[in-house]
Formats: sequence, structure tokens, C-alpha cells
Amino acid sequence: MTEALLMPAAAGIPEPPAAHPRHGTAELEMSLSPAELERLRAAAEHCVAAGVVADAEEFAMRALAGTAALPAPLLEGLRAFRRYGSPVGGLLVRGCPTFDVPRTPEDPTAAVGTTLTAAGVFGIVTAVVGDQYGFEPELGGNIIQDVVPVRGFEYTQQSVSSAEELYSHVESAFTEDRPDFVALLCLRADHDRVAATTLSPVERIMPLLSRHTVEILREPRFTTTVDASFLQGLGTAEPIRVGPIRVLSGSLERPRVRADFAETTGLDGEAQEALDELRRCADEVAITVLLEPGDLLFVDNHRAFHGRTPYRARWDGADRWLLRTSVTRDLSRSEARRPFDGRIVDTDYSRGENVLRG
Repeated sequence: MTEALLMPAAAGIPEPPAAHPRHGTAELEMSLSPAELERLRAAAEHCVAAGVVADAEEFAMRALAGTAALPAPLLEGLRAFRRYGSPVGGLLVRGCPTFDVPRTPEDPTAAVGTTLTAAGVFGIVTAVVGDQYGFEPELGGNIIQDVVPVRGFEYTQQSVSSAEELYSHVESAFTEDRPDFVALLCLRADHDRVAATTLSPVERIMPLLSRHTVEILREPRFTTTVDASFLQGLGTAEPIRVGPIRVLSGSLERPRVRADFAETTGLDGEAQEALDELRRCADEVAITVLLEPGDLLFVDNHRAFHGRTPYRARWDGADRWLLRTSVTRDLSRSEARRPFDGRIVDTDYSRGENVLRG
């Protein structure tokens, strides 16, 4: 990713290494001729006509067919990212056409973004990387969601916050059904162009951690709570804690991460100290991504933490507006929790075997 868009959050941190030729690229440009643009528009409108909310499966199937409208170099880069990931924990696709964008909605439950041609473009590009899906407690399970600032939630640890820093996290860290990738399409930047998405790739974090900390983070000595946005959908304000979990798993060189620094805690003092060290290192290596309209950012949800810097919302119809979706390489992993083999995970997180009582 270019230096203009991705800068280390802390001074003195070297730029991430260049991507290996076989391991995908960190940034791609969607360059379309007028004829290609019209072809993509038609494919995107065909997707949206299916109704993202009414028939998520038909939308996704049309999106998959619509990938034929994408230029070959873009397809190659997206497939490489799906297979190999990237050294910076994400992939930025620049120049995605958003077409007509109305006023920024104030209510994400209205699902305004699902009706836009941009949602079809979003679905088509995302289909190359994996299957879109949703969670019933979060905005009714819509597989494409509006991320906009909401009055009264400015200082919360939710995507609809604005004035508060959104702490680095793995998306839906509380569930085994968490996405492989989180995709964000920018429709409109914030007024002051200061709201930045942060990426903290595991490949840059690991060299900074002590061996003892790594050993502790690989042990089931942590707990995490169900996200507040899910609790609202479940109709409860009572915290739901799950655990014990491991924060690091897999290979020692390039592990998978599982933590939300707003929700995850250690089950003992030593575990909490290890988690605090991980957070300090994640903050130290954080890369900032200033999304502009037409930027589509994929976050590798197993190899990087992501967050967002604060900004000022005005609720004047011109606030920051992103589309978001969860993506999986293997939809069958959650089959038991998706009624009728649909695309919406629907489960009672308060009744899981890993819920910690008392």
C-alpha cells in the first residue's frame, strides 16, 4: 500500500516490507474503460435488483456471476490475496465506482446502502475473495451494512461511534464463526478527512513480543464478551462472556490472532499483563489507512487487528459512510448455525457451551 495512504501510527517504525510476488499485492487499482464501466454497472444493478435484504442468496449468486465484469489483473490480485494474504494484513482496492451516493443516513437499520448500485459493485468484488454472510443479532443479519455515525453512540466501542477511538480488534472475536475477512467500501469520507482505519498486522507484532508473552497468549487463559451491537440485537444489556480462549494459535511465525481490546481480558494477572503487552505492540506498529470514496479495504481478520481513529460527526447528510460485509472462505463451517442453509448465522450466544457463568 502506498506511503500516502498507509503510514505507521508511531514515529520510527519502518514501512512494511514489499509483498512477495507470489503472495499477492497490498494495493490494487480498478482501472476501467468506459465500456467496462458500463458492463460493471449493469452487473451491479442486476445484483441490487435481487434485494440484498429480501434475498441475500440470490444477491450473492448474481455477484459471483458478475465477477466476469472485472478486469483480469484485478481478479488475479484478489485471488492472490485470498490465497496468500499480505504482509500488512489487508488489501486496498482503489477506484471502485460508487455511482450515485445520496445523503448519508443517520439510521443504519434503514439499510439504505443495500439499495445502491455501489452495493452491487461491493458484492461483486468481494465475491472473488469469498462468501458474504451475516449475523442475525447484528442489523437483522444484513450481509451488507451501513457504517455511519449514530447520535448517542459517539463515545461507544461500536462501529457507529465517532468521537471515540475504536480500539483495535478482531471482528466478532467472541465466536468461532467470525469472518476470515472484513471488507469496507468507502462511499463518503468524514468532513475533516481524519477518520483513519488502523491495521496492526501480526507479522509486524510478533518480533516485538517476548517469548514468555507469546507462550501465555497461546494458552486458554483469556475471556472475551459478545459485542454490544450483538447484545442489542439479542435484546439484552447483560454482558455475555465466553472462554477460555487462546489469543494466539497456529504457527509461531505467523499465528492467527483472536482478541478485541475493548472486550477481551486475561483470566489471571499474568495473562492480563501479556494481553497488555500485545496491545502496546499492536498500537506501536499500527498502520493508518485514510479511506477515500471508491476505496475498498479488505482486512485479514485472522492476521491483523483493525480499528479507527476518532472524528467529528455533524449529521448533516455528508458524514462518513462505509459499507461493510463479513466474508468467509468456507461457508460450510457455520452450517449448523445457519437456518435452512442460508447466509445468516442465527444462534443464542447466551446458551453456548463456552459461556462463562458467574
